[in-house]
This record gives sequence, structure tokens and C-alpha cells, in this order.
Amino acid sequence: MSSELKVAGVDAPRAAIPRYAWYALVVVASANMLNYLDRYILSILAQSIKADLKLDDAQLGFLLGTAFAVFYAVVGIAMGRIADRLSRKKLMAFGVGLWSLMTALGGFATNFLWLSAARVGVGVGEATANPCSHALLSDTFPQRNRALALAIYLSGSFIGSALALILGGLIVQHWSSYCHVVPIAGACGLAGWQAALITVGLPGIPLALLLLRVREPVRPQVDEGNAVGVIASELAASLPPFTLFTIHRLGGGVELMRNLRLVAIIGVVAALLIWATGDVAQWVAAGIGIYAVCTWGQVQKLRDRPLYALTFGCRTFLMAMVGAALLGCIGGGVSVWSAPYAMRTFAISPVQAGVSLGLLNAVAAVCGVLFGGWLTDRIKQTDRRAPIFVALLSLVGELPFLVGMMWSRDMTMFLAAYVGFGFFSSLWGGAFAALGQDLVLPRMRGAAASAFSLFAIVVSSGAGPYWAGKVSAMTGSLEAGLFSLLLLVPVVLVVFVLTMPRVRSATPESRRALAEAAGEPAAAL
Repeated sequence: MSSELKVAGVDAPRAAIPRYAWYALVVVASANMLNYLDRYILSILAQSIKADLKLDDAQLGFLLGTAFAVFYAVVGIAMGRIADRLSRKKLMAFGVGLWSLMTALGGFATNFLWLSAARVGVGVGEATANPCSHALLSDTFPQRNRALALAIYLSGSFIGSALALILGGLIVQHWSSYCHVVPIAGACGLAGWQAALITVGLPGIPLALLLLRVREPVRPQVDEGNAVGVIASELAASLPPFTLFTIHRLGGGVELMRNLRLVAIIGVVAALLIWATGDVAQWVAAGIGIYAVCTWGQVQKLRDRPLYALTFGCRTFLMAMVGAALLGCIGGGVSVWSAPYAMRTFAISPVQAGVSLGLLNAVAAVCGVLFGGWLTDRIKQTDRRAPIFVALLSLVGELPFLVGMMWSRDMTMFLAAYVGFGFFSSLWGGAFAALGQDLVLPRMRGAAASAFSLFAIVVSSGAGPYWAGKVSAMTGSLEAGLFSLLLLVPVVLVVFVLTMPRVRSATPESRRALAEAAGEPAAAL
């Protein structure tokens, strides 16, 4: 029996982790850092882009959210199964190269359509990151170290987010001074925001080559000889309207009608929300993302019942995924709006906000996610509910610091509370990344990471920042918008409390039995 399937805390004698595993972790974590740097750089450049390209707020909102997030979710859902069937390091290297190139090409944009296409490309490229990296690291590191390894990987996201604020603010404000030392003709002809996109995009190209040197664990189900067919088949399972043909091919007219009913329900709900809020782009994008996630689950039920039984057909997986997404709404909403709140309340410049918040968030969040991963691994040696305990600590710990941020009357107090919030809000990331992997078989890790993380992104990124902003617009108070996120706290508590006994009983043996009952061959267990 593989040690990966033993109960936590009773692994076989502990062999030293090989050097190639640490190399893989460093390179993959670096890719994750660039992932978030390229993703969030646009937020601090938004005002300059709006002025130069003469955009309105609706177009700017599309660039900041919809253009990236929807295609990220749709492609990312398919990427989970693709990552389980093809070389993960090659897929990730391609993705890093693509999103880096598209970020840099965005720096040459002269109109809305050009920049929109570039952001769509960034989303498509970054969709490879989580499923490939989570699965690769989970196969490389033993279960006893998995949460810490994934926490180190996730720390790159906080560093990248911080660098986006710091580098973006510095370059956009001071490019006219920097450009004279750049040995490239015409550098001073670029706007600051264009230079920023090119600067952060180019380093991903050499990193993609380093990813190809990662040693990938041998997997019998890799199908390199049919890579194009695998990719086309999986994209057809999540990319509308091709999903309808896939559903009909796999399940016939009955399943097609179920999917069409899903389309109708999402369409009606989205229409009602558009009518109530007037925010067309927000709810169209959310509807597409939710449809892609739900349809992917339906496809797996028809095509891979063991995978479905351990993910979308499993209440433990679903409840953990929902809890993580709702917890992410709070942290995501506060994170996105912290810089605008500080600039409005304390009258500081974008550079001041970017440097101070970026540096402090990097330190606090990295410490938080690493400590959370370490704590999870320690507790999990005796109790499988460790990820839930750490998530509850994160939820309860961040609340007083959010209140402190909103009630601060000077920047020093605000920054002190911001550090505490950043630490506690990041505790649970590595814990839940490992939980999602622990609930499935090794062959399913890419798909599980994809479903888990992308559902969280669709819900938290789509709802948290929007919710706070909408309440702010309605009340005229961003403070009220951020405080309104606290309405989620009792909901998250209830979900996690109900999830606890399920996680405790989700032993490796019970998960194997569930997969076997759904048709998993004994040889694959």
C-alpha cells in the first residue's frame, strides 16, 4: 500500500526529502509569485490606463475582473483533468510563458480591444498554475510535509500581490525618471503603465524554461501521445457552448435537458440580479463561471464517476469548498479595498499606499500562510480536522483587526491593524490546499485542485470585492462596505462546524472505499 494512502501520522519511516523536491518547490513558488504579480498589477495602474485609453468605468471594470477571471475559471476547470493526464511541468511551463508574454504585450496596447485580448490571454495562461502546481508538489512531497510545502508555494501569491502594488506604483509614477537609464530606444515614449506591464511580464519567459528542468514523478496514466486530443476533449467539457455537445454525447437527451435547466436557472437568477443592481457585466461573468464549474461536475459524473464521487458528489468536499470560498470573500474583499480605503481616508499617494501596504502585507501574509501550514501538519498528526481548526482560527483572529482598521484615526494605527489582518486571513491557505488533495486519490489531484481553487476564485473574487464595493456605492461609505462582509461570519462558522465530523471520518481507507464503490479499479487504488 502506498504511503500516500496511510492515515496521517502513521507514515512509514521518514526518508529525507530529496534535493530535487526543494528545487521544484522553489521554481513552482516563483511561478506563483509571478502569477499574482501579473494578475494584480493592473489594479494600481487602472487610473493611468483609464486616462490614456479614454475608457469609461464599465470598460475598466471589464479589464480588471471579467476579462481575466471568466476565462481563467472556464479554462482552469478543464486544466485540472488535463494536468492529471499530461505532463504537469510542461503544461505549467507553457502557461507561465503564455501569461508572461500576454502581460508584456498588454504594455503595447493602444486601445481597449488590444488590452482586453491581452488580459484574456493572461487568464488562460494562469489557469494552468493551481492544478499543475498543487498536483506536482503533492506527488513530490510526502503527506506529512504536504501542507507546509503548499503553504510555501502559496506564500508566492502574497509576495507577488505585494510586488504588484510596490512595483506598479513606483514605475507608473516615476517612469519618466527611470526611462533614461533603460538601454532601449523609445523607452521614454512608453507611458508608465505600459512600462510596468512590460517590466513584470518579461521575467516569466526564462522561468518557464527552468520549469522544464523540474523532475516530475512517474505517473502511469500520462498520455503524452494524444496531448491535442486530451486538451480538446477537456475544454469541450467546460467551454460553452461546446459543453452542450459533450453533455449530449456522454449522457444523451436526458442529461442535456438537465444541463439546459441549469442554464435556465442561472440565466433567470442572473437576470434578476441584473435587474436589481444594474450591474450587467458582474452577473453575466458570475453566471458563466458558475455554469462552467457546475457543468464540469456534471461531465465528471458521466465520464469519471470515482472522481465525481470524491469531489462534486461528496458532501465533505463540497462543504469544505464552500466554506473556503466564503472565508475567502472576507479576506479578498478587504485585500482589494485596503489601498483605496487608505488613500481616501488618510490622503496618501498611490506610491505611499503601494509601498507601505505591499511590504507589510507580504511579510504578514507569508508568515501567516507558513505558520498555518506548519500548524496544520502538526495537528494533523493526531487529528484529521486540523485544516478546519486552522480555518476557524483564521476567521476568529482576523475579525478584531478588521474592526481596528476601520476605526483607526491615523495611518500608523491602520497599518498595525492591517498587519494583524494580513497574518490571520492567510493562515488557512496551505491547510485547505492540502485538505483538497487529501480527500482524493493521487490520480485525481490536478482535478481536485482545479475544482477546489477555481470554485473559491469564482465565489470569493466574484462576490467579496463586488459586495463591499456595491454596499459602498449604495451607502457612500467604503467603511460600511467592508464592515458588511462580516455578515458572512456566522455562515462560515456554521459550514465549518458541520464539516468537522465529515473531515474527521474521511480516512484514506474510507476515501478508497468510496472510489471503489463508484467503479475505481482496484489496481489504481
